[in-house]
Amino acid sequence: MSEGFRMKGKFQSSVSIVIQAPASKIWEIADDISLIPSYHPEVGKVDLIDGKSKRVSGVKYQCSVLEGRRGSCIEEVVEYIPQRKISTAMSQDTWGIDKMLADFIVDSIVRPIDEHSCSIQFDAYYNPFGFRKKVLNILVLRRAFKKRSPSVMQGIKHLAETGK
Repeated sequence: MSEGFRMKGKFQSSVSIVIQAPASKIWEIADDISLIPSYHPEVGKVDLIDGKSKRVSGVKYQCSVLEGRRGSCIEEVVEYIPQRKISTAMSQDTWGIDKMLADFIVDSIVRPIDEHSCSIQFDAYYNPFGFRKKVLNILVLRRAFKKRSPSVMQGIKHLAETGK
């Protein structure tokens, strides 16, 4: 376990896709925090809180959404297993998600298929606060998070396969 390890909430959802690029290329992209706006369709800016642009356990950064539902969130890498998995916790945000959900962690897992392709998988874990938030999670939140993941994955796929 890393120094920044936190308890995961309850498993909520999993999304995966296949990318026609080697796993090493996906790790180049995933390791570079400054590339997030290149593949995340909503993030327009990333501030490196710790001044580190590479993911390692304990690194914190702030993602800002500059259009649409504007706001920001602070994320921390809580587990880092090179070439296998990055676990990221959202510690606070301006939308109020941190007031609705506890122990919010996303595991990003890369699995090689062959030397020219791999799969990426996002597993989301969190605990809704109270009965109302549990109902909201069942009706809206879980589906919203699951719907957002493929667009991020498609951005990673596009960047890995085209370099743009």
